[in-house]
Amino acid sequence: MVESRILNRVGMLKAFKVNWDLQGIIGKASDKRYARPDYVPLDEAEMRVIEATIGKHRKGGDSYQAVIDKCMGEWEATLKAEREAMPAPDKSLLAELVGQLYGRIFERQPTEEEVRKNTAVLLTFMEKLERQAAIAKLIETLILSTEFVYRDEFGHGEADELGRRMMLPRDASYALAYALTDSSPDAELAMAAAEGRLNCRADYEREVRRMLARRDVWTIIDESVQAANLNASVTNQPIRKVRFFREFFGYPKAMEVFKDDVRFGAGTHEAAVSRLVDEADLLVEHILERDRNVFEALLTTEEFYVYHNGDNAAMEAAAANYRENFEYFSKFEWRAFKPGDLAPRVSFMLSRGLKELREYQPGNEKKTLDILVRFMKTAEHQFGAGQKNPVPFMFVGYGYWAGGPVLGRTGQQMRGEAVTSYWNIDWRTWDYPTHQPARIPNRKGLLTHPAWLIAHAQNLETDPIHRGKWIREKLLAGTIPDVPITVDAVIPPDHGRTMRQRMEERTGAESCWRCHQKMDPLGFPFEGYDDFGRYRIEESLEHPDNLIRKAPAPYGPISELTFGAMLPVYKTLPVDPRGVLDSSGDARLDGEVRDSFDLIERLARSEKARQSIIRHAFRFFMGRNEGFSDSKPLMDADRAYVGSQGSFDEVIVSLLTSDAFIYRKSNRRE
Repeated sequence: MVESRILNRVGMLKAFKVNWDLQGIIGKASDKRYARPDYVPLDEAEMRVIEATIGKHRKGGDSYQAVIDKCMGEWEATLKAEREAMPAPDKSLLAELVGQLYGRIFERQPTEEEVRKNTAVLLTFMEKLERQAAIAKLIETLILSTEFVYRDEFGHGEADELGRRMMLPRDASYALAYALTDSSPDAELAMAAAEGRLNCRADYEREVRRMLARRDVWTIIDESVQAANLNASVTNQPIRKVRFFREFFGYPKAMEVFKDDVRFGAGTHEAAVSRLVDEADLLVEHILERDRNVFEALLTTEEFYVYHNGDNAAMEAAAANYRENFEYFSKFEWRAFKPGDLAPRVSFMLSRGLKELREYQPGNEKKTLDILVRFMKTAEHQFGAGQKNPVPFMFVGYGYWAGGPVLGRTGQQMRGEAVTSYWNIDWRTWDYPTHQPARIPNRKGLLTHPAWLIAHAQNLETDPIHRGKWIREKLLAGTIPDVPITVDAVIPPDHGRTMRQRMEERTGAESCWRCHQKMDPLGFPFEGYDDFGRYRIEESLEHPDNLIRKAPAPYGPISELTFGAMLPVYKTLPVDPRGVLDSSGDARLDGEVRDSFDLIERLARSEKARQSIIRHAFRFFMGRNEGFSDSKPLMDADRAYVGSQGSFDEVIVSLLTSDAFIYRKSNRRE
């Protein structure tokens, strides 16, 4: 093996800390969770067969694998001969097999015609193939059928006066289940379909309300968020409620926008942004759980989750433990501690110490002392600055399975405390609100959440055009034509002017302004935030010619950091966040806006914005665009929202019990 590969593997092992120490390896090896399973012999009859076959085939010099191969060869040949010697199977057994396959593959029992047809197919296969291969061929045939790939949601039965038909109860149960979840019908819904209790609008409503109220099933929201930083991206709400707003606002795309770690300045952006998206999900879930004025709350809330797992009690206990450790060791001359001075404090460390101090073992006093001194220096700075609650983070990187001050919903260690940098906050000095969501300065709703701002930004700059386009299309029900192929849609660089100044010159031409007047004035108010979603009143002109001071060195004084980030200082120009709102549907709301807050407040009061969100909800839950005939379901859903003090659950109930969902066209092949 080449030296570089050896060094890489050693580096990887060292990254696991405790597993690099011999004591840690011994500890893991003795842990029952990682131990080899206990050997349990087979029953006596099976053991006699195995012993006899081994005795027959084993020869001197054989390897274990050679003996296994010879034994397996004999058993396979014997079983095959026995199968071939058996008489042709009874058709009743084949029919039973077909029923079992339908239950496994289609989650239903076959009709008599399907049993007859597939039994005949299986017999045909068995004339040319060995029986196991014939069964495999039948399974392949069933999996390639249309029903396995697509759900049948055609109308059946008698048509009403408009020629519409209701779905069969079983088909309806699947349509309802997949409208709200990622799973096939639960036991209650399947039973309702089987017992004939899914045949009318009231039956649909009963089951929809029951599923909306369930909180005993946890579902992964986004596997990419979990994988990026081992976040707990899960929810116990019906998953498609959360997914609708993720898709509508588009903030998960923040993970797809490349950002330079150096420009981020607070560690690894890729790891921190995954926590940002996770906590945006947490906020959406919180607002959906309250289920009051949902759209308005999503647009105007001033409370957010920042480095939080959603469990207020756990976060409060972790912050209190941090403070308790600081107060305890402050009574001693900890700066003068020698490794041997830890012995009198072992009882405290093992019982109430920080996670890192509870790892103390005889022989690693120096390592524990290094952690203690590091903790005390940081804590002294935090509490000396008047901080009451610290951010409960890990001082030493452990594997995600090793626990920590607090755990995520899946029991994994919480990581990514640098997420606070996006909010203009330094986690080292922040007076941490343990009970969240909590008010964060200079923020109002998801449109000022850093995840949304990053998702609608470029790699190195903000993107007023696409931010404005999102508002026009999503909240004002407008449309923007595609960029003509003859247009070079690029804002020329100019390191002496702001993004807005460059855009106004480039898109202000008459030929461009016809479209850009629908986007730019709606996107400019968000220039109060940079492309990382950080609030600003001045725009840094990031270019070497404009550099005033280089970024501080890593691990330098905290006082030199900019909200926790190691950022260089450039010349700046004032940000102009003024914009214009038009076509809101209310003349009292239209007009010039001061900044993003002013724009958001007006949008939140717009009936058109509310109705536009409901239109997108229709598309999401129905799986199709609306047509002229869908005006009544859309108006009913809007009335349901307004009449229920802004309940999104009532919007869903209205949509999934509307004629647009219940009634379907028949299959023209019938």
